[in-house]
Amino acid sequence: MFNEDKTVAAAQKVMLEILQEIHKICVENNLTYWLEAGTLLGAVRHKGFIPWDDDSDVSMPRADYEKFLKIAQEKLPEDMFLQTQDTDKEYPLPWAKIRKNGTLLVETGETGNEKYHHGIFVDIFPYDYYESEEVIKKLQWSRTTKDEKNKYPKGSLKRIFAGLYANVFCFASMRAIEKKRLYLIEHRDEYTADKCQFFSYAADVGYVYPNTVDEILPVKLAENVFEGFSFYIPNKPDRLLEATYGSDYMQLPPVEQRKTHAKKIGVIF
Repeated sequence: MFNEDKTVAAAQKVMLEILQEIHKICVENNLTYWLEAGTLLGAVRHKGFIPWDDDSDVSMPRADYEKFLKIAQEKLPEDMFLQTQDTDKEYPLPWAKIRKNGTLLVETGETGNEKYHHGIFVDIFPYDYYESEEVIKKLQWSRTTKDEKNKYPKGSLKRIFAGLYANVFCFASMRAIEKKRLYLIEHRDEYTADKCQFFSYAADVGYVYPNTVDEILPVKLAENVFEGFSFYIPNKPDRLLEATYGSDYMQLPPVEQRKTHAKKIGVIF
């Protein structure tokens, strides 16, 4: 189901190759992962890539994510690069990517001149456990306020007040939340999944949702679910997709909304 646009189709084939490598490493090392966000939507709605999509996402529980980062540095083929803030010092994001060497994908918001690897990629997100929805709501408030702030002109009173709310008013509670999150990770044996109701992106990723643990775990292997290949998906994908994209997620969006993320794509190897 690759896109008819030859450039997007080429990028999708590279991403599929990376997804297969992630799957292989996780299976061989007993690590949990699942297809995430638009990649999961593509699997359910299109049995493959959303035709106009030029990125791909998987997620892992924090413990498996950390193990994966160590293993992948040794096990990835030579034509792939594990990108983190440790392996690529100029890389600005708090989650990992696996990039294909010899390719190019410049995202919206990038110039392409940044001094980090710009290859076609798959995003890999860590998930953490959260003990209460209140914690998630505070994280959401902070993120939403920061997003709203950028809608106002620089120097305007609305932008100043929005910035103060996000960075000052929320600062104390955000610090407390982060300390509690780190404590829960450090004492994982005491605060296991069955004692924490919610499971979502790590706080530093930026977007946190009130997913319950049972919506995601245990993951299940879905046969021929994505471009004819088998991958792991969440336990209750329909509930996650409805929460993220609305009850009509199986309907195609209007043509004007079918946009790619990339400014420039190149397969140059």
